[in-house]
Amino acid sequence: MKLEVFSDMVCPWCYIGKRQLDIALATVNRPVEVVWRSFQLDPDYPSDVVWTLPEAHRLRYGISQVENDRRLALVSAIAAEVGLDYHLHQAVMANTFDAHRLVHHGNAHGKGAEVVEALMRAYAIEARWIGDPATLEDIASQVGLPPLPPDAYAAEVKADRVRARRYGITGVPTIVLNEERVLGAPTVEILTEVLRRA
Repeated sequence: MKLEVFSDMVCPWCYIGKRQLDIALATVNRPVEVVWRSFQLDPDYPSDVVWTLPEAHRLRYGISQVENDRRLALVSAIAAEVGLDYHLHQAVMANTFDAHRLVHHGNAHGKGAEVVEALMRAYAIEARWIGDPATLEDIASQVGLPPLPPDAYAAEVKADRVRARRYGITGVPTIVLNEERVLGAPTVEILTEVLRRA
């Protein structure tokens, strides 16, 4: 069985989705190949701007302080239900193209899940700027990867964008089962049932 997981590291729902997938996989005793795919929610986000998530909500996306607070409180409460202690008021937004290159670097070395976990944690919990090459270098070292070569895996990130369009994916997290069945943000219960029956 193969699962392709389309996600973005600056999507707090994606970290929740990863944790739900981890829980489901731990309860189902069968081999599952999990491939982490790139999906940039905002591919045009400026790579040289360092804003917190609330600043980006206000200055780039036009979201009011009241709406920002409501959204962050909602997602943080749901994250807490799966053991994640979000600090989204301090999270630093980033263009995630290079972070996605690092995920492909991890995939190539059998450590894609570890890289995704470290990147999502760095963003949503540790308030680290994952658009910073030094942060990405540190995460690569942390999970035991060799340094990410310049421009490596750029074609793979772009190919994932094409693949997502082919599947009809417009948002994340999204899981594709065996290159056929598309599951948008499934719960632990749905994931567990799908894994058992597929």
